[in-house]
Amino acid sequence: MLISDAAVTLNLITIALLGFLVSALLLSAAWKIIGKSVDSYSVQSQKMLILMWVSGPWILGLMTMLFFSPLFENTAIYRWVDSVAHWHHLYVFQLDSWHGVTIILFSLFSLALIVIRGAGLYRQGNALLTLNYFSNNVHGSKSYSGVQIIDSNIPTAFTSGFFSPLCYVSKGLIDNLTDNEFNIVVKHELAHARNKDPLSKLLIAFLSAYYPRKLAQRFNAKYALMTEFIADQSTATVHEAEDVAATLVKVARIQKAFPQRQSNTSLSYFGSHDITHRVQQLLTPTKKSMPVIVPIAFMSVMLCLTIFAVDATHHLVESIFTHS
Repeated sequence: MLISDAAVTLNLITIALLGFLVSALLLSAAWKIIGKSVDSYSVQSQKMLILMWVSGPWILGLMTMLFFSPLFENTAIYRWVDSVAHWHHLYVFQLDSWHGVTIILFSLFSLALIVIRGAGLYRQGNALLTLNYFSNNVHGSKSYSGVQIIDSNIPTAFTSGFFSPLCYVSKGLIDNLTDNEFNIVVKHELAHARNKDPLSKLLIAFLSAYYPRKLAQRFNAKYALMTEFIADQSTATVHEAEDVAATLVKVARIQKAFPQRQSNTSLSYFGSHDITHRVQQLLTPTKKSMPVIVPIAFMSVMLCLTIFAVDATHHLVESIFTHS
């Protein structure tokens, strides 16, 4: 048993983790109720909402911890929170209690997730090193800055790399495109590189991994589609939107004749994701933006619910497992 500042720290970590788990459940339920209505908003609004949802448990868990923290015990808001929700014996921590088990299980899950993701990224890094060795930025008499030409008959174009992303286009795709269509593909992939989409997609994949599997897959797919919308729109500032849409359809048709690649959350492929929605968004973009006050108000409500739920959960567990 610990009775010291270390006990306070460990109890606060337990509060943060409990807040994390409770808010993840609350946000999962909220997405099932209002998730479909998100589609009616602009691409930037949808992207912002997905970021808010996947980072929500971390933010709400930390804020819940702060509200219970003695750092603010002399403030009015602390006294208000303490009047409706409080944490028993903050200065006492027992390692073999459910508090300790919570910290250990969360740490083991996070470590396993990091190892699994890290191993996948290591294999991908080795594959890209090999790919770079057999590729160059020259095709025929032309050279392309920031674009690597892959000596392959498989028609593909994608962007990879986290801090200094590179664009890759295969000869098999180039040979089936006109110069204008090829320029559209390159502009699209360079937009992914500028926005560092492979890095942001990796971050979303890691954060969403703490949600139920099906919901996590939905977040990843939706966020990936938003990055495609944004890259498409960026390309449409240089080329006609109709030409970009036509190129999307043409590449999708070319790629149908070849085996489907496995999904990869850290790569951005030109012809991937819902082509129909991408064409629709190009030709008739959704312009309805969500007012900033709405997500702020929503997260404030979620925070209040999380604080009350943490208190209720703590009392419930304490009544089941005795712990001095």
